[in-house]
Amino acid sequence: MRTIVPECSRRSGAAPPSPPSRTALFAVLVGSALYLSSLSGCVPQKGTIGAVIAQDDESGRLFLRDVPPGLAAARADLKVGDEILLIDGLDVRFMDAKQINAALVGEVDSPVKLTLIRDEQVLRVTLKRTEAQRLLKSPEKPAETAN
Repeated sequence: MRTIVPECSRRSGAAPPSPPSRTALFAVLVGSALYLSSLSGCVPQKGTIGAVIAQDDESGRLFLRDVPPGLAAARADLKVGDEILLIDGLDVRFMDAKQINAALVGEVDSPVKLTLIRDEQVLRVTLKRTEAQRLLKSPEKPAETAN
């Protein structure tokens, strides 16, 4: 099991969250959702595709787990569950987390070409990277009291 966190989060000493079994989580806003806020403070000039992705440890397959509104992935109409096959022509099944991160992070407004599968249809899209944004967890609802 691999959990991928941004380089700047490793320097800050933050501990990674426990990932679900058999899946390595990371965001292309880089790091899992818990690490997104640290990215915007450490590398503000970098852009991302603006999606949370997960890579299966056994097959190497890469899937979109979340597509926050207003960022590059959402603007390109990518959907949760889309499978990324290629990043700029490179097969993601043979890439480790560091290579995937390097392929997806770049200067804001720079292009990245993705080849995806959605519902057995192959899609080819070119995204313009957007500035990394904070993803905040939804506030938990207070527990109801019994009367």
